[in-house]
Amino acid sequence: MNLQLLFSGFSTGIIYSLIAMGMVLIFRSVGIMNFAQGEFLMFGGYFCYMFNRLLDLPIGLSLILASICMGFVGVVFMRTSYWPLRHAESKAIIVSAMGASIALKEGARLIWGAVPVTVDRASEGVVNIGTAVIMKQNIAIIVIAFMVMVLIYLLLEKTFIGNIMQATAQDQYMASLTGIPVIVSIGMTFAISAMITGIGGGLLAPLFFLNNTMGTTAGAKAFAAIVIGGFGSVPGAIVGGIIVGLVEAFGGAYISSTYQLVLIYVVLFIVLMLRPQGLFGEKIQEKA
Repeated sequence: MNLQLLFSGFSTGIIYSLIAMGMVLIFRSVGIMNFAQGEFLMFGGYFCYMFNRLLDLPIGLSLILASICMGFVGVVFMRTSYWPLRHAESKAIIVSAMGASIALKEGARLIWGAVPVTVDRASEGVVNIGTAVIMKQNIAIIVIAFMVMVLIYLLLEKTFIGNIMQATAQDQYMASLTGIPVIVSIGMTFAISAMITGIGGGLLAPLFFLNNTMGTTAGAKAFAAIVIGGFGSVPGAIVGGIIVGLVEAFGGAYISSTYQLVLIYVVLFIVLMLRPQGLFGEKIQEKA
């Protein structure tokens, strides 16, 4: 049972890690926490549903196409919710993101309806390890999410595009003086953030039914993961998401599934008491 809970919690937690990593990328780029990130997860799941169930495409291709669509959604979100308010107070941008969250939620309901739906699993069947029965979907989630994280690391650290994005994140004004198109760089950051979160939605859909409100809870858990891991830290977001997933799985099994979210915030409170900056906390330079 513990082994099954470990795989279940790890696979769910790594989805939260993808959401949290997307939020951290935007935070490092523009200094604002995107509270509509959970809706990116929900929209990505619905795009995957559209390609997989409505157009009858294989789940692998559906995930790729859903991710590409989410890239466009991320750019549109940036142009409508952030860029016009980039010189305003951060509170105005946060309110704008919350408004966009409601718009995405209601838009999904109008497009795909309010009835919960699902998609095909990335891998069918189970694996028996001793007396433990591990779903192959959980293994597929861990493998695909790990591959996505490696690709994002290589993009940010080993490519010229990644250098441009990091330079813009450090100082937008100096980046513009060197000829870097700031709007393009920020747009790529929002696109990548939406793409990796959208993949998470497609991977999570076979485990939990898709509905237009699922992003709210997932976003809250991803935010808890960011605080646990440390604001601005990508490794912290990954580790924090896994911790949240494991607390959710083991807490739901051994204490009560009703209080899963409460248990997550108890762990969050303990981490803040012992290490206020989070496990991988680092000082974030004020953005221009």
